Amino acid sequence: MADGMWTMNEQGEFHLEEPYRTWLQEAKEAATRGWHAALVEYLVPRCPYTAQELTDELVRRNEEREDGKVIVFEEFILEALSGDL
Repeated sequence: MADGMWTMNEQGEFHLEEPYRTWLQEAKEAATRGWHAALVEYLVPRCPYTAQELTDELVRRNEEREDGKVIVFEEFILEALSGDL
C-alpha cells in the first residue's frame, strides 16, 4: 500500500486519508452508475416498466431499506421481471 494511505487514531481505528478517500468514493459512484445502467438496460425489454419507472422504484427502495443493499437489488430484479413492483 502507498505510504500515507491509512492512518490510525488513538482508538486503534484505521482511517483512509485523502486523496484516497475521495478516489474510492468516486470509483464506487462510477461503478454504481454503470451497474444501474446495465441493469435497467437488461430489465426494460423483459418487464412491463419503463427505464424511469425502474429507476424511481429502485431509488425508493434504496432510501427506504437499510437491511442490506444486495437483498434490495435481488428483490427488485425479481419483482421487476415478474411485473410485481
